[in-house]
This record gives sequence, structure tokens and C-alpha cells, in this order.
Amino acid sequence: MSISNFLEHDMTNNKLIPGSVIAASLMVVSGAALADYNGATIDEATVLSANPVYRTVRINDPVEQCWDEPVQVPAQSGYRSYTPTILGSIVGAAVGNEFGSGRGKDLATVAGAVLGGSVGRDVQARNQSRNSRVVYEQRCETVNNYRTEERLDGYDVTYRYNGQVYNTYTQHDPGPTLRVSVSVVPAE
Repeated sequence: MSISNFLEHDMTNNKLIPGSVIAASLMVVSGAALADYNGATIDEATVLSANPVYRTVRINDPVEQCWDEPVQVPAQSGYRSYTPTILGSIVGAAVGNEFGSGRGKDLATVAGAVLGGSVGRDVQARNQSRNSRVVYEQRCETVNNYRTEERLDGYDVTYRYNGQVYNTYTQHDPGPTLRVSVSVVPAE
């Protein structure tokens, strides 16, 4: 009688024998745990050494650097006086009036007034630029900040199984033993 027939028979008769069921289950589970999908057996080998393997990585930690930069701005005054232009025109007209005679004197007066007004406006603009002020504006830039770091990459493992010494590479430290898959293939 097979295990499944035995279990069916006992279940239909409502007679359950706990020890037999547990023993049968353990046999099925332990047999599956010891064999992998290729029919190989899983066993344990003794680890002789497990040396960490490191790799160097380059990491960028960008940093924002900011500073206060001085900026020249003109003095802000909503009022702009026309006095320098008017005064310059009057002085220029008076000087122009001193030259020439007749109609030429009139032209010299007008030319002096226009030129004097222009000079007065230029003087005012130059004085306003001297009245400028300095303000500080924050400027920022991102600067790459590279560093190197050692990172654990895995382990170079030397182990002994069945009297033979083998090497392998693992992602994690295996500890004192290493699970190995063992299969036997006929030699030709």
C-alpha cells in the first residue's frame, strides 16, 4: 500500500494515526530538500577561508556653493531734476550771446543754449553714477565633489569537500560551512 493510499484509507475511516502521518511527511520533505532539480544531492563542505573582496567605487556628492557678490546699482530716486539742464542752457546762451553779431549772434546764443543744456545733463548723469550704491546678491553654483570608497563585493572562499580543496566566489560570508550541490556522473 502506498503512502497516499494509506492516508486516504485512514481519512475515510476517520482513523488518523499522527505518528505515521508525520513520519511519512518528513520522508517526502527531507528527500526533496536533499536533491536539487538535476538530481544532485545537497551537502555541506568545510570552509577553510573566506577572504573579503573589495572594489573601489567613485562617488559624486554634488555640493551647492553660494556666495554674496557685490553689484553696483544706481541710487534709486524717483525724482529727476531738470535744474542742471536748464542752468546749463542759460550759461550756454549767455556765452553764445558774446560771440557774433546780428543774425550770427542769435544762432550762437541758440547753439550755446543747446550745448550748455547737454553739458548740464551729462554732469547730472555723472553725479548720479557717483551716488550709486553697492548691494550684495547671492550667487550659487553646483560643484561636483568626488570621493572614492571601498565597497565589499563578495568573498573568495576556499573549502574542503570529501578530502578535496575547491575555490569559489560568494556574495555573502558563508560562515564555517558551505552548502554544495553534489552529483555523480558516470565516467566514460
